Amino acid sequence: MDADAPQPQHDGARQRPVRRRHVLYLSGFDPQGPAHYHALYAAEAAQQARASGYLVSVGKRYRLGTNAAWDVHWTSSGESVETCYEFLRWDDIVRAHWPRGQGRLLRVTLATTARLIWNGSLWRIWQTSWPAFLALAMPAALVASGGAVLVGLITLFSASVIGAVGGWGAITALALAWPLAHLASVAQRKVQMAWLMRSASVVIQQARGRMPALELRLDAFAQRLLDVCRMTSVDEVLVIGHSSGAMLAASVVARALRRDPSLAHTSSKLSMLTLGECIPLLSYQPEAHGFRDELAVLRSHLGLNWVDVTAPPDGCCFALVDPTEVVEDGLPESQRRPGGPKRVSPRFAQCFSPETYVKVRRDKYRCHFQYLMAVERPGTYDFFLLSAGPQTLQEKFAHQPPVLRFDDFRCFGGPRR
Repeated sequence: MDADAPQPQHDGARQRPVRRRHVLYLSGFDPQGPAHYHALYAAEAAQQARASGYLVSVGKRYRLGTNAAWDVHWTSSGESVETCYEFLRWDDIVRAHWPRGQGRLLRVTLATTARLIWNGSLWRIWQTSWPAFLALAMPAALVASGGAVLVGLITLFSASVIGAVGGWGAITALALAWPLAHLASVAQRKVQMAWLMRSASVVIQQARGRMPALELRLDAFAQRLLDVCRMTSVDEVLVIGHSSGAMLAASVVARALRRDPSLAHTSSKLSMLTLGECIPLLSYQPEAHGFRDELAVLRSHLGLNWVDVTAPPDGCCFALVDPTEVVEDGLPESQRRPGGPKRVSPRFAQCFSPETYVKVRRDKYRCHFQYLMAVERPGTYDFFLLSAGPQTLQEKFAHQPPVLRFDDFRCFGGPRR
């Protein structure tokens, strides 16, 4: 990792402590709704409070318009913060696009992978981040391998029946099939490949303009963001997007900025935090012109306080990649402008004992959700200080240098522009 990073985007001058915050949270592609995320937040906040020495009280879940919310009370050393944590609901849309049954899932896996290959986006993903490429390519590879083994078994069995091939051929094929099935089972448990392919399938539909319900929901979220930013009683409005929710967060903030550009002023109360983002999966789709335009809006507003947190061990994200870089495709070096989020690593290796970190790193599904969970050794990364503590996002990361270039996962020199 090349973390030579010059001055952070914003200075570290002490700001007035946050006393009231409003969080707008966007989950990833997950059919589980606010009940699940409320329970996760409450349990992990209590665990983090014990490790960190502060107090956190998470209230009951309640309706807030068409969304859900819960109140968080944070206290430490005489400071207290009240946070309204609003869960922006799109889980109903996820459930409507969640194919069930092995047959449908296999078709989605093969069709989605074929589309990614045909339109060139999978090749570009490989150039950008080989772990993300493996996560997206492995499901179809395992399906294809399993199909090849099955055909081989049928052929060998048929041949053995007529005596052309002895029984040893079928036994050999069965011996090869078992480790393949075991590999597929392990990969499914650790990486949740079925979830990945469902998500990628919807991203392709979104890029092609085939998700009108989602577009309407994003417009409504943008208006909700504008309404919250106009609340005079709130010190910080924090938009948080995790995983695929980072794509939605980018669209929501960009659409709000189009309506009110002053939201990106350095004195604005608006902040955006993206966690474990996989934005290039959408922005690399050839048809995603509207989304790339939204990324261009974000990149052009240098006063926007946007922090992007990704961890290299998280194979389901694009670790330490500038998610707005794609908007400068084709521009000569002399015309490229600075912009995009402040990119940092949560440094999970420093957040746990060596024994625990090995478990977190090996379980890729857990690693992808670790951004939302408690850590053993507070200091480097603390999601509950970010979402409920007394510092703004800008102040919390002011002294942490950004990662300007991370080439460890690039292949073939990175994506060509």
